[in-house]
Amino acid sequence: MAVIQKCTFCGCSIPTGTGKLFIRKDAKMIWLCSNKCEKNLNKLGRKPRETGWTEEYRIEKKARMAAVAHEEKSAEKPAEKPAEKPRKTKKAK
Repeated sequence: MAVIQKCTFCGCSIPTGTGKLFIRKDAKMIWLCSNKCEKNLNKLGRKPRETGWTEEYRIEKKARMAAVAHEEKSAEKPAEKPAEKPRKTKKAK
């Protein structure tokens, strides 16, 4: 039975028989699809959320854009002012 793994860094699927498996000291299994992912994760210490070509970055960017659009939409509506009460004026004698 072939199990297709997912790259821990970029999120792409790894066909059976390819990629690398690293096991950290804390027993966490890390699947990597290419040297590009390996170097960005281990050697350069980059985080997937901050690297533009990863799936995790795309998901976060989409969420950020939705939040910004929601903010802009709510900012467009002017705040309603309460109705002003008529002022009382003194009558001239």
